[in-house]
Amino acid sequence: MTLEFHKLTQQIEQMGSYLAAREDEAADKLELAWQIMEAYSSEEFLPLILERVADALAKDAGYRGARPIDEPIMNTYPPAQLPPSATILATDGSQIAPNPHGAAFYYLINTGTIVLHHGSGEPPEVICEPFLYYEDEHLRLPDRGPITGATVAARRTVAEMSALAEQTWLRRGEPRPLVALLDNPLLPFGIGKEVPERDELQNIYLSAISRLLETRALLAGYTDRPRSRYVVGLLHLLSLEPENVNRTTLATDGRLEGLEDKALFHYLLRPGERSALFVQMSPLNKEFKSRAGETHEIAFFYLNTAAPGQAPTLARVEIPMWVAEDRRAIAELQALLYHQCHQVASRYPYVLTRAHELALIKSDEARQLNVIIEVAMARYGVAAEESEKQLGKAAVGRRRTRFEVH
Repeated sequence: MTLEFHKLTQQIEQMGSYLAAREDEAADKLELAWQIMEAYSSEEFLPLILERVADALAKDAGYRGARPIDEPIMNTYPPAQLPPSATILATDGSQIAPNPHGAAFYYLINTGTIVLHHGSGEPPEVICEPFLYYEDEHLRLPDRGPITGATVAARRTVAEMSALAEQTWLRRGEPRPLVALLDNPLLPFGIGKEVPERDELQNIYLSAISRLLETRALLAGYTDRPRSRYVVGLLHLLSLEPENVNRTTLATDGRLEGLEDKALFHYLLRPGERSALFVQMSPLNKEFKSRAGETHEIAFFYLNTAAPGQAPTLARVEIPMWVAEDRRAIAELQALLYHQCHQVASRYPYVLTRAHELALIKSDEARQLNVIIEVAMARYGVAAEESEKQLGKAAVGRRRTRFEVH
């Protein structure tokens, strides 16, 4: 059975109409957001803004928006001059999920790290580290059930940060600034409450960040095409009277509901500029700060990576507080990120593109790994048989099969 596109025609038309109406509505919300932002844009309003955020937190009103650090919320900042030398590391990861219908029950996590010696003329270093997990202790959860995809994804998140910390530590004596990049937010929302070993994994993750702190690396998490609404949440808070701040009024963004931060900064940031610095007031960020100290609280800014004359291209960059406190370091990080985004046509950092290529496990590689595992199993006298379901799916994938019912 193939996808019957003719049955989707009407739904696709309805989708187009819906998206057009949403854009018209977003324009009205953006105008209102601009009015609020401009009203509080002066530096003299910073103490009041911080007071409003503190009041929302004191009331336990469920505030999840942004908190400015010490910069006016509408300010923009150009990058510093590009440093003549720097050491830039980037890490990404991928996985082969466990397949209960395969010949063997296992999973694999592969991390790829690139080390770029900016300004040296030397070729980049590349490091790939695949790890195969097949023992019972790796494949069973504490409740004795089989491992879940969410747990494997959480372990991959930890493996990425651990690999980045390890490779950065080995290069702590190399030219500065020393930049360590992840192709993810620094707050690991993937290690959720549905992961049984959440606390253990978070401790390992935080330990890796602490190791990066010891190197004084400029750690950053890069999010392309961000969909977050933290600053919009702040503007919604500022639009409310203090006596009306409660869990009900902060459950949504009110008249700004559905508007995203990137809509604000799309028009505000010129090429290469960053926004003011903010802190995301989430329970996970609060947990980070309480577990590891103020240095580990995560801040963020928005960056326009487009070239002059191009349409804005927005990214959200997360940094730990030890980086946020050093404005010269932020300006250098900003300059290096912007430069990296202009090494490829996509306006995405070259080092993160390469790290993804290194980590990616292609489908033919996954099939080849299965064959190698099956051969090894046969050599040791272990039966390697796929389930009937897997065999049936494989047959459908190879050719169109006629199934007869008797």
